[in-house]
Amino acid sequence: MKQKQRNQYLKKRDSLSIEEIVNKSLEIKEKLFSLKDLWKAQKVMVYISFKSEVRTREIILELLSRKKKVIVPVIDFNKNLIKLSELKNFQKELIPNKLGIFQPSKEFLRPFNPKELDFVIVPGIAFDKQGNRLGFGKGYYDKFLSKLSKKVPVVALAFEKQLDKQIVCEKHDVPVHRIVTENEIIECK
Repeated sequence: MKQKQRNQYLKKRDSLSIEEIVNKSLEIKEKLFSLKDLWKAQKVMVYISFKSEVRTREIILELLSRKKKVIVPVIDFNKNLIKLSELKNFQKELIPNKLGIFQPSKEFLRPFNPKELDFVIVPGIAFDKQGNRLGFGKGYYDKFLSKLSKKVPVVALAFEKQLDKQIVCEKHDVPVHRIVTENEIIECK
């Protein structure tokens, strides 16, 4: 069931043109930067967009220009988990990992303690308004999010096309607090 839902929403997201992805991503960025807790946050974790995900390059550059610490995920394939690294230069420090997702190269790894995060921005394939998220099924983000303090705002970025009435979820799945789309900011229950 989850795989069927995953395939259905990947197809929907992949149907967006590059122009639509770029324009809708900018609208999402505007809404994201209207959030008060993002303004207050000093240490922000943000994913580096991949394929047809909501683009995060402009978000990262804006956060860096506002002198925020930008923390990005680094996948540890041996342990099947996400580690964190501080990113200081978007143009110079990133290389693709074996999945093609950009992350800091070895010489630019700056390990960061997840307990110090003030704000977390996550990707996903599909979401419902209760904050349930459907990822790629490896559990990287669920394992990571389950270790965060409940006080840290976890915000998902998604295109309106990625919303569903109900996402099939399991006990280990960790919901997000808010979803920001090009049309709205959803406060999840």
